[in-house]
Amino acid sequence: MSQNTIRSSTGAARNPQTHQAILASTIEILKEVGYCGISIESVARRAGASKPTIYRWWPNKAALIAEVYESESGQVRQFPECGSLREDLSFLLHNLWRVWRSSICGEAFRSVIAEAQLDPQTLMQMKNEFMGRRRELPRQLLESAERRGELAADADLELLLDMIFGFCWYRLLTDQLDAERDIDAFIGMLLSGAAAR
Repeated sequence: MSQNTIRSSTGAARNPQTHQAILASTIEILKEVGYCGISIESVARRAGASKPTIYRWWPNKAALIAEVYESESGQVRQFPECGSLREDLSFLLHNLWRVWRSSICGEAFRSVIAEAQLDPQTLMQMKNEFMGRRRELPRQLLESAERRGELAADADLELLLDMIFGFCWYRLLTDQLDAERDIDAFIGMLLSGAAAR
């Protein structure tokens, strides 16, 4: 699209074409220059949208990048339960790491985490909204395992989720997602402490 062409806005309601152009432009810029090089101005220019339109739909660039992550990570949520917590977690984490490595999702997630360290509003959005959605599926897996009697009666599911996310985030932030063999070793150690006896 010509940089001089401005897409029409439909006000508060999102114009689907403009919405997709903004998300696509955000992905392109993230791939080209990473989080530090992206700005609302650069996205608006590439998408042929106005800055006020972007700010009307997203309060800041972290919210925009979080939506990119939401839209691009759908395959992580396509999950067949395997029947045991060990197998379920193995499938989920191997799939997650592959998505982080092979798509824009890894860079987008790192970007949201980085912005949350700098901006209190983004941190609150991350804790209360973005991460709530990220924790839904693994929480369901833990709850299913609890119902099957695989976990100790006093197992703290929220703390187990923190441990799973801590392991994955550390590997994402330190660029160690190629070491997938460590996933099953981690799951074994995690479950040895939380399994029903």
